[in-house]
Amino acid sequence: MFACDRKLDIVGTTVCGLLTAYGGGILRDFLLQDEGVYFMSHPYLFLLCVGLCFFVFYFRGIFRHLPSLIFLCDTLSVALYAVAGASKAFDCGSGVVMSVVLGAIVGVGGGAIRDSFVGEVPGIFKSSNYYAVAALGGSFAYVFFVELGVDPAAAAALCVLTVLVLRYASVYFDWRTGDDPVDLTRYVSRPFKWLACVVRALFLGGGKKERRRRMRGRRVERDDGALYEEKPTGHSDEKRRSALDSADTLKYMR
Repeated sequence: MFACDRKLDIVGTTVCGLLTAYGGGILRDFLLQDEGVYFMSHPYLFLLCVGLCFFVFYFRGIFRHLPSLIFLCDTLSVALYAVAGASKAFDCGSGVVMSVVLGAIVGVGGGAIRDSFVGEVPGIFKSSNYYAVAALGGSFAYVFFVELGVDPAAAAALCVLTVLVLRYASVYFDWRTGDDPVDLTRYVSRPFKWLACVVRALFLGGGKKERRRRMRGRRVERDDGALYEEKPTGHSDEKRRSALDSADTLKYMR
């Protein structure tokens, strides 16, 4: 349906379907380098996927009236791919962290590759309801329960349940991965600004008020009783006094 909505032909639809189905698994097999690429040793699955792509392309009108079913199938596919990725990585001894990461990569990697091939920013990188987060949560649930000694089949069921709950809850409550995050710089920088003010006050002769007073200069009384403001010139006191004496000399010469 992704390809049909973008007016791709039968070749583009089939390629998008294959990328979505096998992209995440190819990434997993490439990273693990354990038993080769899975889909190359199971050609009947490849033919089944091609047949499904043809069916969806020529009967896409049926699926346009079943958005809820498509959403459920999409969520289940993410959950099952997350189980496949996390279980294989864990069986290969990748450890807890990398098993969770690889499970999430397999769950959403195919869709990200598909989006990149059609020239779009992958949907998992944009603000949306929980998708990659759901895959990550499901992978974590699987690895967590397997580590506790739960049967892998039961852990896989809990993984699927976790993905379903996170995905549907994010849609129902409109939980989204925000595209306008809060900038914490001003909160973190406050202690450093306070410390800088203390250092200036202790070692540099005052803070902002002192600097403003220096920039304003000082008031000087002329011989005629008028006051004028002497602007700081950056010279030493001796040079400033010399400049004042020169000004008085010029005044008397006039």
